[in-house]
This record gives sequence, C-alpha cells and structure tokens, in this order.
Amino acid sequence: MNDTININYLTRLSGQLAQSGSVRPTRTGGANFGDMAARLRMEQASSAQAVLEQADLSLDDYKQSIWKKISELPMSTSSRMQSISVQITDEGFEAMKNDPEYEAWVLDTLRRDFLFENPWTSVCGGGYVIHHFGAAKEQYHGESWYPGCMGGQGAALFDKKSEKSFWEQRMERHEQFMELQKKADARRRMLMKLRMNGGTVSAAELLMGLL
Repeated sequence: MNDTININYLTRLSGQLAQSGSVRPTRTGGANFGDMAARLRMEQASSAQAVLEQADLSLDDYKQSIWKKISELPMSTSSRMQSISVQITDEGFEAMKNDPEYEAWVLDTLRRDFLFENPWTSVCGGGYVIHHFGAAKEQYHGESWYPGCMGGQGAALFDKKSEKSFWEQRMERHEQFMELQKKADARRRMLMKLRMNGGTVSAAELLMGLL
C-alpha cells in the first residue's frame, strides 16, 4: 500500500474548491488563530517569569514551596493509611530549583505513588514507604514494607530509615481512621439488627454503637 501524499494534488484540489465557492476563508478562523497565538505567547512569558522568580528564591524558601506542593498532592485511601517519608538531598533541591522539568518529574513520581490504591495496606494494618531523591532521576530509589516486617519491627525500621525526612506522614492517621471505621461498622451492625429484630436492641449494644 502506498502511503505517500501527493502535495501538488491537494494544492490543486483546495484551489478548485475555493474557486467553486465550496470553501471560503473566514475572518473568524484567522481571529481564532491570532487569539491562540497570543495566548500561547502569554503562557510562555508567564512560564518564563515563574522560572526566573523561582531562581531568585533562597534554597530554604524553595524547600518551603516544595513542602507545600507535596502536602497538597491528593492521596488514595491506602496511602492515607501509610507512614510516608520523602527524602531529598540538598543537591536534589538545587537540581529541582534549576530545572523545572526535574522538579515536575519528582512531584509527578510522588503524585502517582500517592494515588496508587494498594489493597494489601488495609489487610496488613498499614504500610511504610520511603522515597529518596538525589540530583538526577537515576539516583531515585524507593522502599516499602508492612508492619509485620522483620517479626513485627516494621515501625522501628521506619523510625530508623526516616530520620532524614524532608516531608513525612505518620501512620497515626491510619489508627484514627481505623477507629472511626470501627465505630461506623458498629453503628451499621446496630441498624441492621434493629431492622431484623423489629426495632429492638439491648442497652449494651445501643451504647456500643453510640460511643
């Protein structure tokens, strides 16, 4: 099959259509193109200005801006049940500050991991995750394990490995979440029993469901 496009034929065809009146150039199309070009120039100028402003930040101010961006990343249910440590070397921060593409890659790596739904996290009672970033993509490495690791020493291992955390989330949130889940489950069981027993439950069951 010949996939070659005959440019001369297309040129002649467009000329014939224009002469026949089937195709007429409109001012709207030109105006739209002009508007798009203007918007593109504005976006490029804005992006360039943002890069210049970021370059003027001190390293400490830049770190604070990255901490805020990481804190605003969305999380899946399983990620909220994990202890997470994000570690970035000073060389890594310098590379991110001077290279917006590398900064975007770091944040996108975290975003994708934070959004990942791991079904084993709830089964195992939580999880531990560490992200380590250096001055280049090749220096990145990540680790993850569950509370039962090393004979139940998962938490102690995380405490040791997360000492150099730049950004951290602790699994206490998971414990609070699980406590709320238990209370919600108790209320649901009580309501189901009410329906099954014609609206009667014992005082102890009622109290347990309301606590």
